[in-house]
Amino acid sequence: MFRYMQSGNIAPMHHTAHYAGSKLLNEYCFTREGFEEPYSILYLHHPPTGESMREVYSEAAWGRPQPRADALLERRHFRGGMAEPEHHFIAARTLLAFNDDLSYGLCHPAQEEMTFFANNDADELFFVCKGAAVLQSLFGKIQLRAGDYLIIPRSCPYRFRFEAPPGLLYVEAKRDIDIPQEFRHAAGQIKMDAPYSERSFKLPEWDADLFENEEPVAIVRKRQGAFTRTHYSENYFRMEGWDGYVYPYAINLDAIQPKTGRVHLPPTSHLTFAGGGFAVMSFLPRPLDFDAKAVPCPFYHSSVNCDELLFYHSGDFTSRKGIEQGSISYHPSGIPHGPHPGAYAGSIGAKQTEEQAVMVDTFQPMTLTAAGEALEDPDYPKSWQETRP
Repeated sequence: MFRYMQSGNIAPMHHTAHYAGSKLLNEYCFTREGFEEPYSILYLHHPPTGESMREVYSEAAWGRPQPRADALLERRHFRGGMAEPEHHFIAARTLLAFNDDLSYGLCHPAQEEMTFFANNDADELFFVCKGAAVLQSLFGKIQLRAGDYLIIPRSCPYRFRFEAPPGLLYVEAKRDIDIPQEFRHAAGQIKMDAPYSERSFKLPEWDADLFENEEPVAIVRKRQGAFTRTHYSENYFRMEGWDGYVYPYAINLDAIQPKTGRVHLPPTSHLTFAGGGFAVMSFLPRPLDFDAKAVPCPFYHSSVNCDELLFYHSGDFTSRKGIEQGSISYHPSGIPHGPHPGAYAGSIGAKQTEEQAVMVDTFQPMTLTAAGEALEDPDYPKSWQETRP
């Protein structure tokens, strides 16, 4: 997944007896693709199979999305900033669109939830739109702030702790999501021409509050869209240490190096993560194109074979009018889109952009959900209409 990491007290050799004092620890292998791909090994005080009770969990309703009955093929704008905080991070998810590769939506929890969540259906990508939080997970804690991407591997139990409700954008990656392979050389190290290095990332830190107590815990697990809450009478997370390549990690937009060129670069130049059936790109503050005749504003395009979901995080979004912080534009494949009237010519001579935005391009069509209708701006499709004398 990322790079080798070691935390706490681990055995000198795999699959050998390891003790904490006189207590024999339980080796837990957390794997990918069976036993053929990256893995981590944890040394737990209690077997991870020690559940005391299981029950259907009915608070979350986003696991089996309902498509809209009839959705016009048109450009759309979701006012994500209007989403009101509600519930907690497991239940409070507004699913906007989905296909067989991913689900895409917003999560604005109003309160903390002590129960952990593990998504057995997908890796998860979060983007922190606003606020701050601490991720607590099976592998440790990560301090999060606005502008952070967070990747959580499937089946990893986690929860968010916060003082004020954060705003989160989320993607369920049903196949995978990771650092693009083209950013690594054969030995696995991130290449020098990649937009970030290993130093850019935030990795899990030892979480004594979670790992060194005997409080009972509960984990809600999602599998095939259904939710089950599992109770443990002993602390599932009580551990001595772990090592491996599979764990959550984060990176802030400020740690990503943008690219610029003589003329306007295509969106793929701003690639950040690659997923099964989709790609994630980051648009960042940067000097604009330096050719004397360059048109810095994005050119009109049809996104053939791609549906485009663009989240506007901060800055002055000059290419589209009516867009604001927290907006999400949705441009389905095959329909031309681009700057609003006047923006194309008006951008000539501009030297700098300060906007921050996160784009997800999907390679299969997205299906819209009824849950997103309340956030839609009905006037957005008209924003390309020119006023003529």
